[in-house]
Amino acid sequence: MAGDASDVLVQWVAQGADTLWHFWLNQLGATFLDPGSTLSIAALLCTLLLAAFVAVPRGRRVMPRLKVWRRALFPRRLLRSASGRADFGYFLFGLLFYGLFFGWAALSGAPISAAIAAGLATTFGAFPALGLPAMASSAILTLALFLAYEFAYWLDHYLSHKVPLLWRFHRVHHGAESLSLLTNFRVHPIDTLVFAAIVALVLGSVEGVCRYMIGPGLQPWQVGHTNILMLVAAVAVTHLQHSHLWISFGPKWGRHALGAAHHQIHHSADPRHHDRNFGSTLALWDRLFGTFHMPAARRETLSFGLGEAGQHGWRAALLDPLIGPPRANEPYSAANASSARS
Repeated sequence: MAGDASDVLVQWVAQGADTLWHFWLNQLGATFLDPGSTLSIAALLCTLLLAAFVAVPRGRRVMPRLKVWRRALFPRRLLRSASGRADFGYFLFGLLFYGLFFGWAALSGAPISAAIAAGLATTFGAFPALGLPAMASSAILTLALFLAYEFAYWLDHYLSHKVPLLWRFHRVHHGAESLSLLTNFRVHPIDTLVFAAIVALVLGSVEGVCRYMIGPGLQPWQVGHTNILMLVAAVAVTHLQHSHLWISFGPKWGRHALGAAHHQIHHSADPRHHDRNFGSTLALWDRLFGTFHMPAARRETLSFGLGEAGQHGWRAALLDPLIGPPRANEPYSAANASSARS
């Protein structure tokens, strides 16, 4: 009997390990090989080329050596810091375990879109045909969903700073004391789930309205399953937002697009910068709602983080937001928002 139980246990462990191994292979493939993934090898290479173009000093007549680019893009002071190592740990956790532990809880926008379109048709009847060419309709849907995503990002980010319960989880992200390309992954799983739910609700609602007005059969322009505008924005702007590079897009375009300099202002510990630049790629919603801050053309001297010890360990990352004491008087929090802006 004992031998049979041991064999069953060994078989169960082997099956579990095999399932986990195949899950990781699929996860890695979908992340780095899917052409629609914003983290595909091709997308990351394009981002690194853009970063190299920005990082290398202008006016050089000789192409810099690879070592110069490496130091410019990945300075040792970032990679060797406790904050930088923590960012790498968050990245690995999200890559290997997030979908396994929390993916089932993510809300999908597809049923919301279908429900909105059906509800509008039932309430108001069929929408009069617009007579638009299929290409124009797809372009409208692509742009509408991109703007909807930008608004959903701004709204989630705004609420994460203003609602104390949400701030408990979002503050993990602001614990970063140095910014790098991996700081974007420094998020608590609950923070990610809230973001996914808000994105699903906003995009699903907008897509439902568009499909009711334009027609159910059209699709946005996509690469894989990713809106092409979202993919271009991720490659050209979003990936570099948490970098140490001072990218402000100049006095003209910097009022419309949010670069790394804008997001460094957002992470700044200076109270003048609190609750500013919540957007993802576009400055549109920040400007509409009065949360936009234009960075200087040249790099400003900023400090980041919450000024607390032990912010980079696993307890601070996962448990403290759930069971830790409230922090009502810290920077960035909802309770301190009014004084931060004074």
